[in-house]
Amino acid sequence: MKILWFILVPFLAAVAWLAWPAADAGRQAAADSAPISWQGSPPTLILKDAEEVFKKAFWRRPAPTDQIQHAERHEWLDSDGLARWQWFLVLSASPELIKYLRDDNAFGLMPASAAPVVNAAPAWFLFKPEDVTVLKASRAGMCLMFSKSDDTLFATGSGRGFSKGAPEPPSVIQGVPVHGRLPITSPPIPKPQ
Repeated sequence: MKILWFILVPFLAAVAWLAWPAADAGRQAAADSAPISWQGSPPTLILKDAEEVFKKAFWRRPAPTDQIQHAERHEWLDSDGLARWQWFLVLSASPELIKYLRDDNAFGLMPASAAPVVNAAPAWFLFKPEDVTVLKASRAGMCLMFSKSDDTLFATGSGRGFSKGAPEPPSVIQGVPVHGRLPITSPPIPKPQ
């Protein structure tokens, strides 16, 4: 009986050790597929191509040392094109990206005392507010949360699509007056008497 325990306990420990990554992957898949409660209508398009989301967010390509863990962009389209957008990124940022975003402050962000509450965020966009330093745009929707303990970056942004410009003014047609309709010379000016 003791021999059975000596075999069974290590066997169960090995099975549990091997099953741990699969269970963790299952929790991760559940977090990735958790539904978002939309405020209003859901987006017309959800983009999950990590490199494309990164490029649209930071206006540059990710470096080979930027390890994107999660990326998602929501777009609402109407008859005129892009009406509004929102994106989310979680990545292990390279030192060059951290320098570009935080030290060089490429987007002119201001330090904030607290991380904002983000509506309609994916389930994987989670962080502890006390564990991050925050840079936020004063009027726009961009916000970067840098981990205080490692190189993890949580980033989000939102905005409206391109607004229509003012309509073109009507062109003024100048031409030669038709003979007979108006006099060609100016009217006579009376002389003082």
